[in-house]
Amino acid sequence: MLLAAAGYGYPNAKIRALRSRRLTEQDRHFLLAAKDLASCLFYLATSSYAPCLPVLEKGTPELAFLERQLARPLMDHYAKVVRSLPGAKERELILALFSRFEAENLKLILRSLFADLSRERVCHLLYPLGPLSDLDWDLFWSCRSIPELITRLRANIFGRSLQHALAQFEAQGRLFPLEMALDFSCFRILRQAAAALTRRYDLAVTENILTSYIDHLNISWVIRLKVEYGLAAEEIVNYTLPGGKLISLDCLNRLSRVEGLADFIAQLPVVFQAELSALRDWGGIRPALEAYLLKVLARIFAGQPFHLGIGVAYLLEKELELANLITLLQAKARNLSVAEISSALPRQFTEG
Repeated sequence: MLLAAAGYGYPNAKIRALRSRRLTEQDRHFLLAAKDLASCLFYLATSSYAPCLPVLEKGTPELAFLERQLARPLMDHYAKVVRSLPGAKERELILALFSRFEAENLKLILRSLFADLSRERVCHLLYPLGPLSDLDWDLFWSCRSIPELITRLRANIFGRSLQHALAQFEAQGRLFPLEMALDFSCFRILRQAAAALTRRYDLAVTENILTSYIDHLNISWVIRLKVEYGLAAEEIVNYTLPGGKLISLDCLNRLSRVEGLADFIAQLPVVFQAELSALRDWGGIRPALEAYLLKVLARIFAGQPFHLGIGVAYLLEKELELANLITLLQAKARNLSVAEISSALPRQFTEG
């Protein structure tokens, strides 16, 4: 414990200070109760998100632009967590978690090439990655085709995965195989970074978080691939992540084959059934799963404080806060009622 305290005393204090800047219960209450998007944004300007908001007196900004501006604190906090950590392996783990945002920007370049859109048309949709990303983004934007981009990335783990998926892309004529290849790359390097940790407690806590996160994603992905994409059961399982905590490959097979929501929930492990049993439509799954994941992450802060899991848990918490803040703003822009908005958010965002 003393050695752990020596190594993680400063990171623990730093991360808890960052965590104290999350939206408060009062913030969430007033954001939810705001009469429209403009009122919501003016209240948000009194919160920790104020520095990344444009000048609101000039009018309500475009929502797509605003969403990426609101991601600036998250990117900044990634950099602060990385700088606070004591060793290279610990920093590599956080950078591996961060790579998911690099993958999202690469997806946007792929979509731009596929649809023949210029950088200027879509640059407001890019995550503001900052100094943590060492990829040559100007080089990627100079590419004139998807194969050329993949060639430029070949030395990178993203490039190898995209190269393997290129034949599927060319056969299907859609970006889906390439986008999934990027997602798989991120989790491959994330699991490799976790396995390289030398402190046993770091590995145990980090594995607990990551496997719970993979369960959350796999359930969400099965639903998306089934309901939105209409993929066959055999194909769905090929697009799920290995290494979950409670959701096995056999469970994923069963989930991909059932049709109704009640039957879907019945195939889940008991802990998820307890979280989802009251749902009546597919749209309630995402906020219910996020509520479960937030509960897992909150428990990390209630235990022994000197370990890498504190950083991983905080960054995922902050990411979920951002995602749900964007959901709320989108709902305000559509003039949805408080009840309708609440149903699209995890209970931690609406309680109190």
